[in-house]
Amino acid sequence: MTNDKPNLTNSHFADILAEPFADLLKPKKFYPTIMVEYTPSREEWVEIAEAIWVGALEGGSNHWIAYIHTGGHVLKSGFDVVDSNFEIVIHEDDGFIPDGSFDDEETETHRVKAFDVIVEGLNRLDPSRQNLAYTDLGQLDANDYDLIIQLGVFGKEVYC
Repeated sequence: MTNDKPNLTNSHFADILAEPFADLLKPKKFYPTIMVEYTPSREEWVEIAEAIWVGALEGGSNHWIAYIHTGGHVLKSGFDVVDSNFEIVIHEDDGFIPDGSFDDEETETHRVKAFDVIVEGLNRLDPSRQNLAYTDLGQLDANDYDLIIQLGVFGKEVYC
């Protein structure tokens, strides 16, 4: 007794059936991911620092920052922030503590350097937003700026 069944894998029918799925049947190519280091110029850092501080102070971070002592420096001036990297004291908003409890007194103060907060926050930011901060600041919003400040001050997002 012989096997009379046709072998479809070696026939014209196999070619007809495989054609619509040809792309799916091809071996997949995986392209490696590379990390690129980028060193912004002084002018680019000025623009980045100014945009982040202005965006955070005018809407992004005012739900948790009560006020900031700048020692006479101008926090909204990117030149001042980058050139001086002055110390600031951030006072958290009265009545709200990160664990969700409430208090009538001022919660905490954080002594940090104005430019270091930006650099640390950007280094901790996810790569896609980090790329936008270096290339197209207009794509970031007040929430992104707030996140950068929180990452720079606390090392993580504390206030959502």
